[in-house]
Amino acid sequence: MKPIPYIYRVKTEKQLKVVILSIFFLQILLSSCTPGKDSEAGGSFGNMSPENPQVLVVWNHEYPTYNQAMREKWIPEFEASHPGVTIQYEVFPYSGDIVTFDTKLLTSVSGGTGPDVWSMASHNFSQAGYIDLGLIFPLDPAVFGYESTEEMVKDYPPRTLDVFLRDNKLYALIGELTSLSLFYNKTMFRETGIPYLPEDRPVSWQTIADISQQLLELNPETGTPEKMGYQFGFFANYPALEWYIQDFYPVMRQFGQHELFLDGAPAGNTPAMISALRLFYDFTHTYKAYDPYFVTNWFEDFASGRVAMVTAGSWYPSVIKNINPEIDFGCVPHPVTNLDNTDTYHSIMYSFGWAVNAGAEPELQKTGQEFIAFILGKKGEIEQANWWLENVGMFQPRIDFLESSDFLRVVAEDPWMKQFVDIFDSFSVDYYQHSSSEEGRALVRAINRVVYNRMQPRESADLLQNELLLMQ
Repeated sequence: MKPIPYIYRVKTEKQLKVVILSIFFLQILLSSCTPGKDSEAGGSFGNMSPENPQVLVVWNHEYPTYNQAMREKWIPEFEASHPGVTIQYEVFPYSGDIVTFDTKLLTSVSGGTGPDVWSMASHNFSQAGYIDLGLIFPLDPAVFGYESTEEMVKDYPPRTLDVFLRDNKLYALIGELTSLSLFYNKTMFRETGIPYLPEDRPVSWQTIADISQQLLELNPETGTPEKMGYQFGFFANYPALEWYIQDFYPVMRQFGQHELFLDGAPAGNTPAMISALRLFYDFTHTYKAYDPYFVTNWFEDFASGRVAMVTAGSWYPSVIKNINPEIDFGCVPHPVTNLDNTDTYHSIMYSFGWAVNAGAEPELQKTGQEFIAFILGKKGEIEQANWWLENVGMFQPRIDFLESSDFLRVVAEDPWMKQFVDIFDSFSVDYYQHSSSEEGRALVRAINRVVYNRMQPRESADLLQNELLLMQ
């Protein structure tokens, strides 16, 4: 895994001014939906005194099993072990038509309100400027049982904490590390007479397209699909920029291009980009494997047998099994573009990190770190990581845990989990870029043009290149 190049971090005064101006306009736009300090949903600044117990405001994005775990286990247990502390836990939709969790969080925190503690995706640390703007409080190693930041970093696999690290200070700890594997509904395969997919090697994207054609069922009267083969993580009623990037980057990298820029120059219309856009075009229009208007709920449609295949993280089964306890699914390696060349086996990873508000009162900053240590574990503790993996499918890659008998037992009980361990041996896995930038939005527009407007991939790539050039 390679670290994110420094060029993609907010690092110049001009870039910081752009971020600050963006925040200013977001505050104006979202003022009607962003709570103030004194509101019920605002930060708990100024609540500290002997007469007033601590109220620690914690934010997270909506995710059913994760939110349930926080509300029913971790928050009650933390409050019981910390008399006088009350957790005010709030969740918000990760994606929305106007306001997303990321925009609401950045606007609130930069405006001096918002939560004391929150979990957010890795791209916010590396791209959105939280660290550069001084919005996050650096973690105290002693709270987590370590003698130094270096010791904390060494307790995780190489580079997995890179996005949280700056100037020998650590600004978050991993609550979830995610890579992508292919989940498929075995029942739909059996009913259509399609053999199960191999677990020890990937299949090609062409194979996924061919299988999808066999699985496609149309209403005989209307001609509209009733069952489909494959579903990308973005669709008409869930246009999450992050999922566009997460779906596109593995394909782009498998065609030989690591990201949108090569040696600092825009590379929006290279052969690799055109080939990647061609795959999305063909899946939608040539093979009818994907329809952005078809899926209504990414989890329910898979669990109920409307969609047969998705690429997702280790967290996916906890939700589909909650919806349909009898779901019979398989999990196999991420599809690839060239089966014969293992050098092209590329995928992505991302993580969610728990962070503390730099603007919170010092007492709340300390309590916030104690809360993070409580739910993730201190040095040498593996019970927390084991619980999150077993119950929610959240992968926390502390070395002690990965080498424990508990981890081996979980993998033995849920063999599909092995895919999320083996991927780091069989694939080149790296963080992705531009999921919160204008460049990323330009890529989304390029994908949308081929998916929704049937524009030819080369034409869409040329438009993307022009947009990227204008951003220089």
